[in-house]
Amino acid sequence: MRKLLVIGVLVGVFACLSAPAVAAPLRVQVVAEPARVETVLGGRFVITTEVRNTGAAATGDILAHLNVASIEGTVYVDPEDWSPSRSQQLSLKPGESRKLSWELQAVNSGHFAAYVVIVPFGSTVAGNEELLISPLVDVAVASRSTLTAQGALPIVLSVPLLLGLAAAGVYFGARRRGSKR
Repeated sequence: MRKLLVIGVLVGVFACLSAPAVAAPLRVQVVAEPARVETVLGGRFVITTEVRNTGAAATGDILAHLNVASIEGTVYVDPEDWSPSRSQQLSLKPGESRKLSWELQAVNSGHFAAYVVIVPFGSTVAGNEELLISPLVDVAVASRSTLTAQGALPIVLSVPLLLGLAAAGVYFGARRRGSKR
């Protein structure tokens, strides 16, 4: 009976040791500004996020990662095209906050959401930590107006006409000067 008790205790100890550790949740708040961006295709803009440690302990290494997603669902978005620098590593003491700037360029027209995800970072990540996500920044990107067939017609007609008038003016001006001799 005693052997069974010892075996049972050992099995219990090994089970506790091999159970995945539950990560302490990050006590971090993340806020993004501005709430809305309106720009045109190719336009550049900046989003600022403030990351604040609201806990009583240091955060350890964390990673702030920018993402961009279409909220229309019809536009393919490659976030690396929008911003080449999408990750920033930081560590915060209790009560400390840090402002992070994200430079973006609109490479698609449509309606998008930009947001920052806070992720635990480093070799101590167990894989079961919670992610923290900033509020969405509403990004509206208008397509640039380009010259259409209808808009090109006046240009196609007026440029040769103006060139012809200029050539005629030069020709008749030269003839008039030549006849006065």
